[in-house]
Amino acid sequence: MCGIVAICSNGLNVPPETVAGMTADLAHRGPDADGVVHTATCHLGHRRLQVIDPAGGQQPMWDDSHRYCITFNGEIYNFRELRRELQSRGVYFHTHSDTEVLLLGYREYGAAVVEKLNGQFAFAIWDEEQASLFAARDRLGEKPLFWSQGTAGELIVGSEIKAIMKSGLVRPVLDPASVDAYLALIYVPPDRTIYQNIHALPPGHALEWRTGAVHQWSYWEPRLSNEPIDEREAIGEVRRFMEQAVERQMVADTPVGAFLSGGLDSATIVGLMAGQASTPVKTFSVGFGDLINELPYALAVAEQYRTEHHEMQMNIPVGEILLQMAQVYDEPFGDSSNIPTFLISKFASEHVKVVLSGDGGDELFGGYDWYSPLQRQESMATLSSLNTLWARLLSRLPLGQVRRRASTTLKDIRVKKRYPDLWDRHLAALSVISPTQRASLWGSTRGESAEELLCKTYKPENSICGIDRATDFDLRCYLPGDIFVKVDRAAMAHGLETRSPFMDVDLVEFVLGLPSRLRFAGPPLKGLLRKACADLWPEAIRSRDKQGFGAPIRSWLQRPDVRALSERVFHRQSPLLALLPGAAPIAAQCQKNPQAAWNLLCLGLWLEAHPCEIANEQKVA
Repeated sequence: MCGIVAICSNGLNVPPETVAGMTADLAHRGPDADGVVHTATCHLGHRRLQVIDPAGGQQPMWDDSHRYCITFNGEIYNFRELRRELQSRGVYFHTHSDTEVLLLGYREYGAAVVEKLNGQFAFAIWDEEQASLFAARDRLGEKPLFWSQGTAGELIVGSEIKAIMKSGLVRPVLDPASVDAYLALIYVPPDRTIYQNIHALPPGHALEWRTGAVHQWSYWEPRLSNEPIDEREAIGEVRRFMEQAVERQMVADTPVGAFLSGGLDSATIVGLMAGQASTPVKTFSVGFGDLINELPYALAVAEQYRTEHHEMQMNIPVGEILLQMAQVYDEPFGDSSNIPTFLISKFASEHVKVVLSGDGGDELFGGYDWYSPLQRQESMATLSSLNTLWARLLSRLPLGQVRRRASTTLKDIRVKKRYPDLWDRHLAALSVISPTQRASLWGSTRGESAEELLCKTYKPENSICGIDRATDFDLRCYLPGDIFVKVDRAAMAHGLETRSPFMDVDLVEFVLGLPSRLRFAGPPLKGLLRKACADLWPEAIRSRDKQGFGAPIRSWLQRPDVRALSERVFHRQSPLLALLPGAAPIAAQCQKNPQAAWNLLCLGLWLEAHPCEIANEQKVA
């Protein structure tokens, strides 16, 4: 895995030290090597983590004709198949790297090469003859890519926002709409950034820069429930695609380990790795003592497969690491599991350069708890006043089980009446801070709301029905905006490459194409994955309830070091209150909602670390 930068201009004088400085700011992503290329109108930089073909994969890389030059971050898992295809067309290779396959694939197929790629990637290719730059990002947003334009139309590209800032060509302006979206979701949506004038290339998109103009387009989007299939056949195909995905992603010229949480997804990955590895798989687990401890479940998997198991119990200096996170993530990020992910990545990086993880399994196979009420609500009969009255009466009965069921039904009726569209219902359920509370945070300065912003980009067409409306949002917004941002920044901060077999393109397109009744078969959750892979799991794993890789934030918020940060962040002269005048009283109310309090704390710390101009002439000191 690597870090990439580029500056393209129409004659703007860019000193060599500018690109060198941008590249140096990404040294954590690629600690093994660096390189820069300068032409009259384009400057490319690269930091390399050597995983495949250490000797031959140096970047930026030119083709033989010296027309095309690439800087590339990621792994192409089907590069060997593409190499053979290109060789059959007379293409000659000098290295064994996937970088050269991608470069010469672009020379052969042009922009259409992205449709042939199975992998995680973000890359930029300069065409010296056409004086144009082509860039693309993988389908589901595993690898990041950001861009901005300077006042003269120059294009600045980087794997992380800090590299773009380092160029000195962009004066960042805070985007209040992105802030509101962050407050609702705990992350900035993946099609944008916290800044108005720095942009994220969305997952599954490509762009071209030519003579100062940027053209951006989508080359892939998920297709849901479009392939009728027999359940038995589906189960067999899921297992086959899973085995194929793990085999592809174990290819490296360095040892490959695995994160092992003790859940279904990571247990599946480790079980399949053990069946294909010639030596014991290195596995890594983390516990929080009495607060959250999955180590016994992880150990059960490790013992079954005789892995080389490494585990750590965390006693975390939370306040200190919270300050560090504001720098690592470049944007406010409220998912508290970034801290354990950051620390387990540091731990794993002392043993391996590459780990496989179970990320994406919940989105693919319907593993989140929030899917259950949505399914229940969709299966309800037509709502009527009689339904509501009957449920209300039953909820008052002294019979415990009947009363609980009736109370749940009554709640479902009310929620469905308020939000007839499942997409709106799903977004409301995910929102950490409600629209009313967020309006009070902003006072009189609020502009476009998170709901308005997200509706324009992420609300699907009516042809996407039922539970697929939630799946579509989770695949296109939550997965790349939260999960992959968390893992990429946390792992790459320590020069550790993470790979997600559940995101193999063949597996993803097959599973998403299955009818939702198969993908969401249950209870329990993940019925299809259970039928395909349960033989890989120890009994203790099969029977346990879902436990996310979370953090004990309710406890953390009471720590003296975190309380001291909160007092600073919510001080009346703080950057947070300059932006959100209503934050102090809302924060006090949010003690009943630890995630909301954490969200505001993370935003406040980020504002302290990144002073910037605010759109509409508001200022952050």
